[in-house]
Amino acid sequence: MISVQTIGSITVLKPRSALVGECLTLCRQAIKDSLHRHRTHLIVDLTECPLVASAGLEMLLDSQTECLRLGGKLVISEPQDLCNEIFDITGVSESVGVFKDMRSALSDFAR
Repeated sequence: MISVQTIGSITVLKPRSALVGECLTLCRQAIKDSLHRHRTHLIVDLTECPLVASAGLEMLLDSQTECLRLGGKLVISEPQDLCNEIFDITGVSESVGVFKDMRSALSDFAR
């Protein structure tokens, strides 16, 4: 339900369904595992994720806080329209970088 890929110093996590239930649990664990290995530059690729529930929003914000505390950051790439709208309405996009494509998300780490 979630794939994990490494691109240089960046870890890309890609949920393959809505960020709820088991998929949310797996994503949370994958982020925790990455941080435990001192991999603090994370991209959550939402290409295949049609929905992020409130627990998913909380997990993204908490993960961003932890990444920042450890000297890294978490960004979101390629959210579907509904997810993008949810991020805007809830203010998540003010705390977590949201990028329309993977190239833009990767470029954000070069700054």
